[in-house]
Amino acid sequence: MTKLKKYNISPAKGQALLNFDGRNMPSAMDLYETEIVEKVFNKNNELPLKETTLNADFINLLLQGDCLSACAYLKEKNIKIDLVYIDPPFASGANYAKKIYLRNGGKEFEADDNTIGEEVMYGDIWQKEDYLNWLYERLLAIREVMSETGSIYVHLDWHIGHYVKVMMDEVFGEENFINEIIWCYTGPGSPNMKQFSRKHHNIFWYAKSEEWIFNEADIRVASEVHSGGFNNEMNSPVSKGYSQKGKIPETWWEFAVSERFKVDGVNRVDYPTEKPIKLLERIIKASSDEGMIVADFFSGSGTTATVAHKLGRKFIACDIGINALQTTRDRLVKAKANFDILKIRDGLRLFRNPAQTTAKLFSLIDGFRSAKDLELDNFWIGAIPKGNYYSPVKFVGLYEKLSKELLDVIIQEIIRLEDTNDSLKEITVIYAHKDKEIDQNYIDKEAGKKSELKIKLVSLDSLLAEKKDVLFMPDNVSISVKKDGEKYKVKIEKFFSPYLKKKIDEYNDKKVTKVLEGKEKELEKKIKISENGLELIESVQFDTTLKKDIWTSNLSLEDKAGVKEKIKGEYVLDTDKFLIKIRNIAGDEIILPFPSV
Repeated sequence: MTKLKKYNISPAKGQALLNFDGRNMPSAMDLYETEIVEKVFNKNNELPLKETTLNADFINLLLQGDCLSACAYLKEKNIKIDLVYIDPPFASGANYAKKIYLRNGGKEFEADDNTIGEEVMYGDIWQKEDYLNWLYERLLAIREVMSETGSIYVHLDWHIGHYVKVMMDEVFGEENFINEIIWCYTGPGSPNMKQFSRKHHNIFWYAKSEEWIFNEADIRVASEVHSGGFNNEMNSPVSKGYSQKGKIPETWWEFAVSERFKVDGVNRVDYPTEKPIKLLERIIKASSDEGMIVADFFSGSGTTATVAHKLGRKFIACDIGINALQTTRDRLVKAKANFDILKIRDGLRLFRNPAQTTAKLFSLIDGFRSAKDLELDNFWIGAIPKGNYYSPVKFVGLYEKLSKELLDVIIQEIIRLEDTNDSLKEITVIYAHKDKEIDQNYIDKEAGKKSELKIKLVSLDSLLAEKKDVLFMPDNVSISVKKDGEKYKVKIEKFFSPYLKKKIDEYNDKKVTKVLEGKEKELEKKIKISENGLELIESVQFDTTLKKDIWTSNLSLEDKAGVKEKIKGEYVLDTDKFLIKIRNIAGDEIILPFPSV
């Protein structure tokens, strides 16, 4: 990797200031190298709205990486964003998971359904101060790449939104606050309630400057559908670029959202915390024009990018988790979008997503116990046994960098532990990224001034390398290719996934207790993998262009099985030279060349 380049971050412009212990004031963002991992081109792509010359040369982007490094990339390329919508973690204290479904074509078998368990998509368990530092740095970075008439919508709820509102006053300036939008939703209440139901989210809308876009007429058209229409006096022309706060009718956001709906062929995909299509449609219509660039740096299932494309906008979607990228990619392909997929080479290999990387890694460390088990403060992730005591572990995380400021906070927490536990001798700090000035010698020197405890510095990359044989177990596949006239028949003969086999074994080991005729009866559910294992495959793709280092999928050959479907397993190609990509139902992918090399 070449020498790391940095871009300065301009200081916050507002007067409001949120103070707390360990508050970080970042001044730069690191620029990493990127690589194009796939180019998606739909030959029959037709925008639903008229073509525009605005951003005509811009290529839609799907970025795998953190928001911070994505913004540094956009800064390097001088790409300006006209509208940002982000739905970041809410600091809700929960992990969000989705079910894994066998692709058995909807056939019945001994289990009640075709699930083999759940997988965590992302973790939302934070220490409040860590979360605020994390989001503050990313809001500053996002502001750096917004156009002068750009807007940002930040979607949160009651857990942390009130703190973030003050922080956004600081980042964007109180004078650039436009609206706090209350999005209400419906659903059943929980039993034995002791308070009113919490059934709304808060969306904070800020502008980059004193001028912004507000397409009032477009909003009124949508409102007529949901609220029964407006009278003629309210049907005014499009309002744009207000230098003073425009008068926005309160009725324009009044609508109820059902759990499932469809907009111009854009379907929900039941991704954890997926937001409604209509919500994004309304935001994008209100605060951008056709041809403008719309970005979502926590894209999840890709609703923002998909709706932006359907509305004739350009899009940038970014997420750190591979499952999110896969879901977004497939959704955009179905929407007939053209885009590049870029991976940010920050030197860290993930096991599907940050939450699963963290959980799986620490489950493999001998004797590791969680902070909850040891009644440690949630500043610590857990502890490792060291003879007759446990050494607390601080995991800096996949989103953060071990900076001098953060190290000072860690040392303060160490001093607190030292005062209450005389048997401690060592603390372990595991990091993904760090300032180049920080190494073991630097830590020994700085920590030694204030504490007698040893701080052991460990790179996450080194831990992943040590555990790679267990973390990254490759799938196995055998295929056959037979000439059939001028064509070639490709057949997947057998597929096997060690990870999914283990998952199914764990599922089969569980016993489900049911009450039958007043008596408890244990029923053991067994799932058996078929001889060819095709039910373990979610999708199959082919690259027949064979461009070096860039995957270009032949979209006409793509085969994706929905929850109640099964892949074909047999395909007809014009060539016997190709790459085949197989994605299993957990999201792991393998790419094989044919003929093999």
